[in-house]
This record gives sequence, C-alpha cells and structure tokens, in this order.
Amino acid sequence: MAAAPPASADQPALEHCVLALDTGRQTCYEGFTAAFSAASGGRITDAPDNLKAASRGSGLQELRAETLRLADSGGASGDVIVGTVFRDKDYGGGESLTFTALSPCRNNDAEDWWNNMPADWNDTITSVQPWANCWIELYSDVNRGGDRDGAFRDNTPDIGSYMNDRTSSIAFR
Repeated sequence: MAAAPPASADQPALEHCVLALDTGRQTCYEGFTAAFSAASGGRITDAPDNLKAASRGSGLQELRAETLRLADSGGASGDVIVGTVFRDKDYGGGESLTFTALSPCRNNDAEDWWNNMPADWNDTITSVQPWANCWIELYSDVNRGGDRDGAFRDNTPDIGSYMNDRTSSIAFR
C-alpha cells in the first residue's frame, strides 16, 4: 500500500486509515472507498464512502458478504480485513480506522489479533464494524487492560456509554 501525500491547505485531511496488525503500519487515505480498496488489496473497490447512508440500505450487508468471501479465499497476500472502527455514532463523522490481519478470525472464542490503539485513535471510538467472522472487544487500557466491552459480533452504530470514547486497545476473536 502506498502512502497518500500529506494534507495541505488546498487538500482535505486524510481521515480514513488502514492498520496492518502484523506490522503495525498505518496508512491513511482521503475516503473510506480508497482505504477499503487498499485494505482489500484492490479487490473491493465499491465500498460506500458514506457508511451512515449505506447503513440504511443493503450496502453494509453486501460489504459484509464480500469481506467474508474474500476472507474465505485467503485474502490478498494474506491481508484480511478484520474490523473497522469510527470516531462517531452511526459510522459518521468521516473518520475510520480499518484493521487488516494475516488471516480471518477462527471464531472459537480464542483471541486471534489485538493491538493498542494508535495515539490519534486513543479514547475516540463510538461505532464498530467487525469483518471476516471476527468479534471485536474494546478495552479501556493498553495491552487489553482495564474495563472490557464486547464482544461486538455485528455492525454496531453506537457502542453505548460504557466504552464510548474510552478505548485504548482492541482485540479480534
């Protein structure tokens, strides 16, 4: 994945990022469609940029089906999209962080992947979308410490007040 150029006064801020759980590398893009395309190795190029609007139709269900199909086929170069988190309720606000891993979750109640949140994402999550058969767990402290909420098994437009804007680490089961 190539890094996008830095934002300038004439260019909008890069607000949609992809974090590879195996390397910790984070790359940001101008839109969700571009970020999701990069995260999928170019196999998903039609993800909706406006997920809030897509959540009212069949767009998210279609996206979920496509991520499961790709996860079952092994992903591009081993990259599988395992989850996306958003700063705002209803997947709104224009900022997202999509996580990729080397394989889909085994869904056997064992933790497959985890990560501390990047500094600019610490204590900011309000909605989540698990992908590739994963369940998302949120923790209030780094290294999966403190309070825990989840497992979020479905697209969740509002994680609720217990962990809203409190997540410092995340796990995928």
